Amino acid sequence: MTICIISASTREHAASKNVAQYINHHLQSLNPDGQTSLLDLHQANLPLWQEGATADAKIEQQLQHAQGFVFVVPEWHGMVPPAFKNIFFYFNACFAHKPVYIVSVSAGNGGRYPISELRMSNYKNSFINYIPVSTIVDHVNDTINDQGEFIAETDFIAQRIDEGLQFLLQYTQALSQVRESAIFKEGRFKNGL
Repeated sequence: MTICIISASTREHAASKNVAQYINHHLQSLNPDGQTSLLDLHQANLPLWQEGATADAKIEQQLQHAQGFVFVVPEWHGMVPPAFKNIFFYFNACFAHKPVYIVSVSAGNGGRYPISELRMSNYKNSFINYIPVSTIVDHVNDTINDQGEFIAETDFIAQRIDEGLQFLLQYTQALSQVRESAIFKEGRFKNGL
């Protein structure tokens, strides 16, 4: 089972990447026989999509190979960063009937809006499956440091992330059956509703 963790910030020293590193390490301990990959949108440097744009083959292969995802998404001005939503224009089909655990990140008391924005805006054409569990890491710099280590005074967020990852692994295993089905392979209505 392969899980891809996406750090959805394009900032060089992003707190999202620190959280993604923490999640990557914890996920490896929960699923030692599985594989993880980390996609850092700062390093990916994808241009904004426009008609006729071609996808980066390495990123497409990484996303296609994944069976489940963790989206570590910062809240920028109450929204999902545009560079993150950009990946759905390039790689929409890579997410079909694959589960996603959303972890939203904020330096302050924010982080709520990206969860609802993602849940309502990109599922139609991508057929993405957001699991019902999500986690908000507010005051992120007091929770996970720049080495990806958990530093909060209480373990509440660590427990939430642990729960979310364990559910993600279960959903990933269960949805593999859907992706093996004849109706999935048929792909009758490629644009959703």
